[in-house]
Amino acid sequence: MARAVVLDVDGTLMDTNYLHVEAWARAFDRVGCRVPRARVHRQIGKGSDRLVPEFISDDGAAAEADRLHGEIFMGMQEYALPLPGAKELIASLSERGCDVWFVTSAKPEELEKYLELLETEGRLSGVVNSADVENSKPAPDIFELALERAGFSPEETVAVGDAIWDVQAAHAAGIRTVAVLTGGAFSARELEEAGAAGVYEDCEALLRAGFPW
Repeated sequence: MARAVVLDVDGTLMDTNYLHVEAWARAFDRVGCRVPRARVHRQIGKGSDRLVPEFISDDGAAAEADRLHGEIFMGMQEYALPLPGAKELIASLSERGCDVWFVTSAKPEELEKYLELLETEGRLSGVVNSADVENSKPAPDIFELALERAGFSPEETVAVGDAIWDVQAAHAAGIRTVAVLTGGAFSARELEEAGAAGVYEDCEALLRAGFPW
């Protein structure tokens, strides 16, 4: 069994991807860049430093869109809910002696609410977010830092994510990855082609399958 489990948050543990899509779409529109929500959805999971340039090239407008997204999203956070099996997965991993780490592009002010909703107190070994590294997902930096802080090798670790960006980043760090479909942007085939060792409906299905192996 893996000794450490590294979990993405948005779309994997928390039902927030569509809230982020809406917040980004509104933010882009307010800086004069109207982007179809379907296109935004496919970029969710990247750090904002990589997501925004997909749609905006002007540095000033990009910075303003990033600020607006944070402001708009915080106003929607009351609608953020844990996904099926998320709390139970974290509890089960902790009870079985696994080190549980979050790796996320979420901002610290967003994470505070998630930690409460997911009932992580006493169960979480640490959090690494995009602000801690030079390059955000799909670069491997965030996973490499999690390994360094946890003190485990890639072979002792498994990751869970919902987007191809999670799979690509973890794979580049040498970490075996399984994926869930709750993020909504990518099919099982796309996730497998990105390198996922397995794809499950949600965390509940992952737990039923006896994860981690």
